[in-house]
Amino acid sequence: MDTPVEQLVKSMEELSSMFSQRMGEFEKNLIPASASASTNPTIKSLSAEFYAFKSLVWKSLGLLKAQIELIAMGLDRMETHSRRKVLLFHGVKEEQGEDVLKKTLGVLTGHLKLSDATPELIDSCHRLGVKRDASRPILVRFASVRFRSRVWNAKTALRGSKITLSEFLTKARQSIFIEARKHFGMKKCWSAEGEIIILLPDNSRKKISALSELKQLVAQYPKGNK
Repeated sequence: MDTPVEQLVKSMEELSSMFSQRMGEFEKNLIPASASASTNPTIKSLSAEFYAFKSLVWKSLGLLKAQIELIAMGLDRMETHSRRKVLLFHGVKEEQGEDVLKKTLGVLTGHLKLSDATPELIDSCHRLGVKRDASRPILVRFASVRFRSRVWNAKTALRGSKITLSEFLTKARQSIFIEARKHFGMKKCWSAEGEIIILLPDNSRKKISALSELKQLVAQYPKGNK
């Protein structure tokens, strides 16, 4: 389900499309009339008023879009901040009547070698999404950012196992992350502290959190070009 901001963005896009279509139709009828009645002051005045109105509408829509984007970015930053203690555990086998907390602690102490991990260090944990054939990821909210960082930094110990860790990105940032990987490659993109990091073709690293930033990089480094 779309968020209120996403619904507002879609409404703005529909409104822009409607204005573009209606103005295009009106302009088609206006151009022949203006050409055949170049000496008619009424037609001249109507033509001038139409183009002034058209310019005003597009300028207003542009300002509204910019404001919506700022609001969306602000809400995304707030949501990202609220997820700073959260990690997703993938590949942990799901069983009927399981104790998710016990399984999570097993990964922390067994796979990640964090022997001091206790239930008190976990605020909550549960399977994410609707139950299906494959094992669902476990969403873990830790009691502190510090311990969450320790878990994240220890994830290299999972190499060779079926278990992986990922950050719980917002819907907007997850979409950006997917598109970045499609363009720059799976191994060239990762996330850290809620931001997407891209290893660019010139071996520099760029942190992004907005679609506009990704579009700039895609334009700067077209796919297939070194």
